[in-house]
Amino acid sequence: MLNNIMLKILVTSSVAIFTSSISLNAMEINQISSFQIGKGEGYAEMIRYHPESKSLLVTASETGTVERISISDPFNLKKLVPFDLSGGNVTAVAVHKNLIAASIKEKKADTPGNVKIFNNKGEKLAEYKTGALPDNVAFSPDGRYLLTANEGEPSDDYKIDPEGSFTLIDLSSGVQNANVKQITLNNIKMPAGARIVKPGSSFAEDAEPEYITFAPDGKKAYATLQENNAIATIDIASAKVINVSGLGFKNVSRTSHDVSNKDGGINMKRWPVLMMYQPDAIVSYETKGRTYLVTANEGDAKDYDGFSEETRVGKLKLDKTMFPNANELQKKENLGRLKTTKTLGDTDGDGDHDIIYAYGGRSFSIWKDDGTLVFDSGNAFENIISKRSPEMFNANGPTKIDDRSDDKGPEPEALAIGKINGRTYAFIGMERNNAIFAYDITLPSDPHMVSYIMPNENHNSPEGLEFISSSDSPTGKPLLAVAYEMTGTIGLYEINN
Repeated sequence: MLNNIMLKILVTSSVAIFTSSISLNAMEINQISSFQIGKGEGYAEMIRYHPESKSLLVTASETGTVERISISDPFNLKKLVPFDLSGGNVTAVAVHKNLIAASIKEKKADTPGNVKIFNNKGEKLAEYKTGALPDNVAFSPDGRYLLTANEGEPSDDYKIDPEGSFTLIDLSSGVQNANVKQITLNNIKMPAGARIVKPGSSFAEDAEPEYITFAPDGKKAYATLQENNAIATIDIASAKVINVSGLGFKNVSRTSHDVSNKDGGINMKRWPVLMMYQPDAIVSYETKGRTYLVTANEGDAKDYDGFSEETRVGKLKLDKTMFPNANELQKKENLGRLKTTKTLGDTDGDGDHDIIYAYGGRSFSIWKDDGTLVFDSGNAFENIISKRSPEMFNANGPTKIDDRSDDKGPEPEALAIGKINGRTYAFIGMERNNAIFAYDITLPSDPHMVSYIMPNENHNSPEGLEFISSSDSPTGKPLLAVAYEMTGTIGLYEINN
């Protein structure tokens, strides 16, 4: 069990609800087609669907384009003329009716990025400046607003560290007369259950907004601050960040994970470790008049030439009172190989670590819109994969088993939600072992798994997911479109429920 200090920190940060249920309901998800956009990384990343043209829009940073893949014949996908972004490093794409937005970042860390607006013919309608390094873009549900999450990553030598920010674009007067506002994270104090990674940085400098979602009514938006283990709330009317919620930490002594790639295979055990949730993708949905947030808890560290927080538990100086069995814990087959941070865990300032932290929750979570945890899937992903696809357990794609246990495990990254027959489902993609899970999340406090996909070797690393409703689907049944980053492929799956 965790020591008293660790338990106190946990309790004051969040109260987690874990599950390791493997119960399956009747949902069949079958691949009906696939398409090779390009060979290798950078050809298939984020993905969105344009219903009127029945085409998938896929970001390809390698070519600086938004690829267009027709699914009019869903069993025979065809490539259409892409949107040429003039070689820009495209990061995300968003769709509202016949408006298509693409966010583009510049190579230099402190250079503003931009958003380009196209019609479905590929004609550029407008272009707007954003903050540094826009990483995600989204339309409000009514299409009035466009919002970017500007990650503001530092230069590799860390001599330049732009502030993380947001750009809000009001399109109500037309795309040619848009009102553009920059939203900062200045004057935000670090909340409990979050962190500033680099010592001496302000919260605005340290924050790196990753992914955004609008509330169903469009009045607020929510953004993951992945490295900081937090979620920011943006009020649209005032164009201000009105809250940052620290997400707290998961107690691995209450659930079990495999934390070593040198322990001979699959070994799910309890450990005196706190996991930071650190979500990547985030989506929202409404039930009974309340907005809930769903996150894919991938995890991430700041690791640059000019500054790196990363180390391994085996290299930490552990407090002997808190960890009387430190020598045993730090063996490579136990906790020694687990990646951790040097900047968090010395609670009394005496130079040794009283708490061990790990990157990423290895789960998905559901939160109230105020940051209160409602549900967390705990160790379900690792547990299910260990039983159903053990050859892919914590594997880095089709590599040897257990290869990522010391890092962030399966790395839940991609996320999509959709409604089928009046029920709400979440689809969560694992970046490292390729698995995709489907959960019924209609009741936020009691989700349950309904399906599980492990694609063939032609698909590796689901980076983007897109749910296509039956009303918009060319088959008349719901579809799931997946962009696989490492193989440059698209997978199209039909859902039968």
